[in-house]
Amino acid sequence: MTTIDPKESIDLPSGVTLHPSQDEAIDRLLSDLLQRCPARFLLLAEASGQLLSVLGKRSTNDLVALSSLIAGDLAASQEIARLTEQAQNYHLILREAPETNTFIAEAGVHLVLFVQVNKEVPLGWARMLIHETSCQLAEILSAQPEDVGKLDLGLSEEKINSLVGDGLDSILKG
Repeated sequence: MTTIDPKESIDLPSGVTLHPSQDEAIDRLLSDLLQRCPARFLLLAEASGQLLSVLGKRSTNDLVALSSLIAGDLAASQEIARLTEQAQNYHLILREAPETNTFIAEAGVHLVLFVQVNKEVPLGWARMLIHETSCQLAEILSAQPEDVGKLDLGLSEEKINSLVGDGLDSILKG
């Protein structure tokens, strides 16, 4: 359920404008992640905390507060990494709970992706799909609205097989 009217553009607090073609591509990508992972709950927010999209079974009705806290959590993690000289190009926070695992992932400089998966979903599998989705979200936001349709988006079987193959290669070479 997207909170943005897909018929009009919206100016995000970061200064980025989200166009209808970008919003539709984001919705497709998040729906794909929800099914393929499988994820229990997804939330996409702008880096300032503005709620953009929600999918799946949620455990709270205060999504605006949750969105803001998620963005703040990622910002704090990024600052901790900077202060401890551990800065990186991509931040991913993992929280393990008795029944679920929760990921907070940076999706470029403007978006934050929150994903909750059941404990049965292998961590490596979820991490791989979330990382790929985060990269694709950043691509969508940085693309010109008319070029979004030309991007290779989604988590197709071919793309997943390639990601798994690349992961296995890096383990064997590492």
